[in-house]
Parts: sequence; structure tokens; C-alpha cells
Amino acid sequence: MEIILASKSPRRLQLLQAAGFAVEVRPSHVDETPLPGESVVDMVQRLCRLKAAACPVNDHPVIAADTLVALDDEALGQPVDMGDAKVMLQKLSGQAHHVYTAVCVRLGEKSLAGMVKTDVRFRVLENREIDVYLEHNDVLDKAGAYAIQAGASSFIEAIEGPLDNVIGLPVGLTRELLMNLCGDA
Repeated sequence: MEIILASKSPRRLQLLQAAGFAVEVRPSHVDETPLPGESVVDMVQRLCRLKAAACPVNDHPVIAADTLVALDDEALGQPVDMGDAKVMLQKLSGQAHHVYTAVCVRLGEKSLAGMVKTDVRFRVLENREIDVYLEHNDVLDKAGAYAIQAGASSFIEAIEGPLDNVIGLPVGLTRELLMNLCGDA
């Protein structure tokens, strides 16, 4: 089955290709500004639906996703710069947090969406190791300023839930949504 990925994320592309999908990348762009009083869960669900709707394809299934890291009720999206990235990692140091990824699959005017949560706990991080990590890793396009599939795996004390969700796309949920919408994922 050929699908359209409404994201420029190389991690999402790799996960879908590894799952056996033929993928065409057509990123959609939406305003990701949180709405006043919006919860992290509501925000991630709203954004994935907006991204799916913004992709102008009607003849193939479109997959859109949004991932946010949540520390307490604070959304940690993509850092704006390296200083912001360092602050995020300092906040996550020694803390448990949630990673939410919402996925929307759209075919024409029909769509289905769902969300997965993974709980992650970081060990206490030293400022020097945060600096070294940031020096050697591109984190500006990663929610919470870390990539578990790269050097940040050493930060993890515990994880409960799907690892691919933390990477950026829960493939099981995505396949389920495709099957329910299209019938043959």
C-alpha cells in the first residue's frame, strides 16, 4: 500500500518503511501555537488532525502525526534554539515524563485518529553531559530536545509503553488506523 506521510521527519519515514509501507513524503505545515488553556493531550490531537487535513492528497491514505513531551502539564515541543534545548533537558533530568504521539489517517474526506502515551524516566543528568549531548546531536527538530534512538538512550532509567512512540510514530496504532479506514494495511 502506498501512503503519503505529511511530515518531513526522517524517523517517521524510517519507521513506516521498516514496517513495509511504500511512502511518499509530502510535509504539511500548520501553526503549532498552543491554544489558550489547551492541555498537552488536546494539543497533540488537534495538531495531528490539522496536519492531515492540510495535506492536499485525496487518492492515497495520508498519515500525519504530532509528538509532544509532557513534564507535569507543560508541553515540551521542539526547542527554538540550543539554549532552549539545554533548559528542556535540565527540566527532564531525574524526572518522569510522558511522550504523547497522536496519529491521524485520512483518505479523502474520511479520517481516523488515535493517540499513544509512553512514560519515560530520565536519570539525573550532569550539565556537562547535556552540553556534550547537544554538541553532538541535532535536537532542534525533536520534542523534548532528545532522540531516544541516538545518544539519549543512555539518559533513560525506565520506559513504559511503545518505544516507537518515543521515536515519533507508534506503528501499531498507525497500522490499526489504516486497516480500519482502508481495510488492507
